[in-house]
Amino acid sequence: MEGCACIEQFRRTDELLIKYQYISDFFIALAYFSIPLELIYFAKKSASFPYRWVLLQFSAFIVLCGATHLINLWTFTKHTRTVDIVMTVTKVTTAVVSCATALTLIHIIPDLLGVKTRELFLKKADKLDRELSLMRSQEETGRHVRMLIHEIRSTLDRHTILKTTLVELGRTLGLQECAFWMPSRSGSSLELTHTMRHHIPTGSSVEINLPVVNQVFSTNRAIIVPHTSPFARIHPVQGRHVPPEVAAVRVPVLHLPNFHPELLAKSYAIMVLMLPSDSARKWLAHELELIEVVADQVAVALSCGNS
Repeated sequence: MEGCACIEQFRRTDELLIKYQYISDFFIALAYFSIPLELIYFAKKSASFPYRWVLLQFSAFIVLCGATHLINLWTFTKHTRTVDIVMTVTKVTTAVVSCATALTLIHIIPDLLGVKTRELFLKKADKLDRELSLMRSQEETGRHVRMLIHEIRSTLDRHTILKTTLVELGRTLGLQECAFWMPSRSGSSLELTHTMRHHIPTGSSVEINLPVVNQVFSTNRAIIVPHTSPFARIHPVQGRHVPPEVAAVRVPVLHLPNFHPELLAKSYAIMVLMLPSDSARKWLAHELELIEVVADQVAVALSCGNS
């Protein structure tokens, strides 16, 4: 009786193992058949891939592997000799295709490594080209700014200084608009006195106690300000244009005899610079540094100029 119980227990264990093997073979076959579809889709979408035939060969190998697992489902129960013959032919074919695929990979791996090496070289060359282009751009911009500084220093007329600064900065940096906001007579607001393209008539004013104004006044660095800032609305953004990036920098003004002679204490003007809208351009670090240099030179020229 005990021997019969043991036999029955082993039989149940075998049936459970066979059941798990059956389910595993089914899902293995399903995965094997899905992978070639993905490879074929990749080969169709990748027009520049040079080894499509290798993908097809690899797909055939995977399909045959899946077929062996699928046919194996019929061997867990009583089956005919035909099933054995089909299984044998499938396995032999799988062996041939798998060996051929392995030999093919041995030959193309060096080529694939060469493609990767060439890709790395191209990436390095492209990065070098961008760096050289940036260096040339910085050098060109620096040369224009040096010429601008020379022009600023060559005149004492404040209106000429401001107008020259706007025009030359607009040309050098490719600006859509550039403007100066000067302190008002009372010192409680900033007035738009000079613009590059005259999109907004001079005389517009903004309160000097606005948070964004205090933010610009609190640092000697050129900073990016929202295009919705009151003093950044020097050019209306129309249509579906992407809002432009706007930079602002304070310009120290020691005295203003040409504008308001009674303001002898140190105060600040604001220079606002707007990139073209819908151009996807961003302010670069060296451009902001050049703006700061120009602002300092304008401040010196304004303090030394006359009416």
